[in-house]
Amino acid sequence: MPIDFTAIAEAFKAAVPFIPVTLRLAFIPLFIGMIFGLLIALARFFQVPVLSKFLAGLITIGKGVPVVLSLMVAYLLFSDLFDQVATSLSLPIRFSDINREYIGIFVLSFTATISLSEIFRGALSAIPKDQWDAAASIGLTQFQTIARVIFPQMIPIALPMICSQLIVLIKASSLVSLVSVVDVLNGALITATTSYTFLESYIAAAIIYWALSITVEQVSQLFERNYTRKFVKGSAL
Repeated sequence: MPIDFTAIAEAFKAAVPFIPVTLRLAFIPLFIGMIFGLLIALARFFQVPVLSKFLAGLITIGKGVPVVLSLMVAYLLFSDLFDQVATSLSLPIRFSDINREYIGIFVLSFTATISLSEIFRGALSAIPKDQWDAAASIGLTQFQTIARVIFPQMIPIALPMICSQLIVLIKASSLVSLVSVVDVLNGALITATTSYTFLESYIAAAIIYWALSITVEQVSQLFERNYTRKFVKGSAL
């Protein structure tokens, strides 16, 4: 059947205002995931007693849980428990007053933490052991070694995978419609509910997702080239 390009343009215009929602659902979980993912990676890398094994098991379980399932479980738990907790604490707020976007951010942050912890653990393992020995030989503490020696070398190793994770989060944000959040995909489908041009709406949403993903990839490559150049130059000095 012929494609209605006018319908694509209309769906595109309807979806553009929701780009900030999609970006929040990608960048906030990425930031949260980087913090907790790094802490988990350090705990596992240094084999902290009990905690490292517990986190390893948690990561293994988390890897096998689909984002869709996590969203539905989180939504049902919040909807069932939030009002009970609020009532017991005499709080005036109710679940119906909560922005559903927070549920999406919570679930995507959990997903990002799992992936990023493995990324950082791999980056830590890629640093030669003699780097640690050299830092210890000049009197650096373990924290100073991580901050001044290891972390700067981890960035160029982990950056391409962090970029890929951000693109994954941008695409995964389209699932938040399950918890009544309107993002780029659902914004594009607004026009389809009256004109029944669903194919055109999906094409419009795909164009936006492609544009966002390409932008992220290009910015990441630019940063990676500049950082690597500065790092090599600083090492030479």
